[in-house]
Amino acid sequence: MKYFILMFMALTAAQAQASSVATDSSRSNWLMADAGKHARLSLNDATELVQKRTGGRVLAAQEVREQGRQMYRIKVLTRQGEVRIVLVDAETGSVE
Repeated sequence: MKYFILMFMALTAAQAQASSVATDSSRSNWLMADAGKHARLSLNDATELVQKRTGGRVLAAQEVREQGRQMYRIKVLTRQGEVRIVLVDAETGSVE
């Protein structure tokens, strides 16, 4: 029972931290692409996308640069209890 309570508290704290990071970052990271293109995906939008696709709980999210592209690295706890890392391209919204 103690283990369950501690795990629940840790996951709740991690989710609250990820939410605040996503909210703060999305305001400053909303950039327009070149003329004629759509707006860049925000960290908050990418977090919501991953949460909907996996059905899991987001533990952490951050902006990273992979192979010269702006990406979002999102750590998710799946419904099966697995921790997965998902990469989302900030320009296209594609999920890896």
